Order: sequence, then structure tokens, then C-alpha cells
Amino acid sequence: MIDQAARLLTAARGATTSPAGQRFASDRPRLLSYTGRWGRARRWLPADARRVADIGCASGYGTAALTGTGQDRRLVIGLEPDASQIRQAGRQFPRLPLLRGDAGTLPIRDGAVDAVVLLDVLEHVAEPSTVIAEVRRVLRPGGYVVISVPHASPLEFLDPMNAYSALRRRWPSWPGLEALVDSATGVHRHFAASEVCALLGTDFRVERVARTGLGLSELLRLFLIVTFKGFLRWERVYRGLWFLPLAVYLLDDLIPAGPLSYHLTIGARAVVPVETRVNVGEPVSLYDHVGGGRR
Repeated sequence: MIDQAARLLTAARGATTSPAGQRFASDRPRLLSYTGRWGRARRWLPADARRVADIGCASGYGTAALTGTGQDRRLVIGLEPDASQIRQAGRQFPRLPLLRGDAGTLPIRDGAVDAVVLLDVLEHVAEPSTVIAEVRRVLRPGGYVVISVPHASPLEFLDPMNAYSALRRRWPSWPGLEALVDSATGVHRHFAASEVCALLGTDFRVERVARTGLGLSELLRLFLIVTFKGFLRWERVYRGLWFLPLAVYLLDDLIPAGPLSYHLTIGARAVVPVETRVNVGEPVSLYDHVGGGRR
């Protein structure tokens, strides 16, 4: 564990080359850096957000997209509770700094990051308010947060996770959802913009809101999960078709659908308390201690 933390700290300080002098795998341009919620988060992050925590990074593809290239490159730390996803991310993006950690107890020191990205995370957790409190704790004064969630709209019935769970109650022999997409509450929650703003409270000032997409990718995902996971039990086929919903999502996300939108993204800045304004910009250590948690 000490060696692992030392490697992460080295990646945090040095930066765009490997020990052998080769370029990082994440240096090459990536489609997700410019499209979907990942591209939107990258565009919304302020120019001075150089240290970013990507909470719920899954297999790291979004973390790599957020990192950027050249002069726009940021240090993005990926955090994920699922050990198998961390291992997969480590294989695919061996130079990305990754931590195993829970969104409700982040292994990062108070005020250590310039920005936090929560892309499709809050709908999976039991206590979103606890996660937001942790986000505020690890952000420096004036730091930025980008949150994406499923939007509470007339089209939320398309949610494939909720629909599949309902069908499983009728056909209990169907296999369950994998932990990556399952929800701690058993319900894949959808949020109105007012609900996210209420969670952010007076600690944040909302600066940007985007409502996009009609959920066409979710309709396709529902068909795939019911057909290949539920009825046919062709798990490998289902997993092998992962790229189809992603491709449809990237196109669907270009549609500004307003109240009918399936996807909601909010950007907000942490309010700077008067007594701390003179200290904004002071350097802090990124990691709390080996193994995570608070001091």
C-alpha cells in the first residue's frame, strides 16, 4: 500500500512522461474529451482547475478524457469503489493515478483539489447529501464541481435499470444487474435541477445547467438488457454490444431537449467563506494518508 501511494504521489508531481520517457497513454486525443458528459465536464472546468478528482471513475475512460493533452493537461485522480474496475482501469490506462475509495468517505485531504467531477454517480448512492458534503470538504475555497444525473422528466420511464428491476420481480430467475450500474437504494434515481441545487445548498453557487438528450440510448440499452441478459441469457453478447448505446448516447446528447431531456448536468462553484479568502491558492498535499480516510 505504501508503494502504491508513492507511485500516485510521483504521478501527481511529475507529469506527462513515463519513467522510460514515453508519452502517457492518455496523451493521445480521445473522442470522449469532446463529446457527451465527459466533453461537457472538460469544457466547463475552469482553466485554473489543475487538480481534479473524478469520483466514480469506473474503468477510467472518463478520467483519461478529462485529463486532456498538451498545455490543457490536468492531473485527474480517478476514484472508484469497485476493485475490478480499478484493475481494469490500471490495465487500460497504466499511467493514470487511481484510488479505490467510496464517494461518501473520500481518501483525499480537506481542500486538496481544484475541482470534482461526479458524472452519473448520485443516482447510485444511498445518501447523495453525504457525497456532496465530501465534495465540499475536499474542494479548495472557490473550487468547482460538475455533476451529471438522469433528469426527472416525462421520459424517465425509459430508465433501463428501473425497468429491468421491475421485470425481474415478474421473472425472478433473470440474472441481477452488475454492481457498476446497480443502485444502493434499488432505484436508479432521477433528479430535477431544483433537487440538485437543494443538495448543493448555500455552500455552492450554481453557474451552469444543461438539459440534453431524449433517452434514445436508454431505450436501446433496455432492449439489449431485456433481450440478451434477461430472455436469452447471452451475457457475453450483451457485454460485447456495449458500444452501441454509447454511440447513440453521444449523438442523442447533442439534442437540447429542455424539460423533456433525459440527462441533466450542473456546474457549480464552492462559495468562499470570508475568513478563508486570503488563503485561496495555498498549496496543500493531495492525499490524506496511505490507505485513504481522514486524519
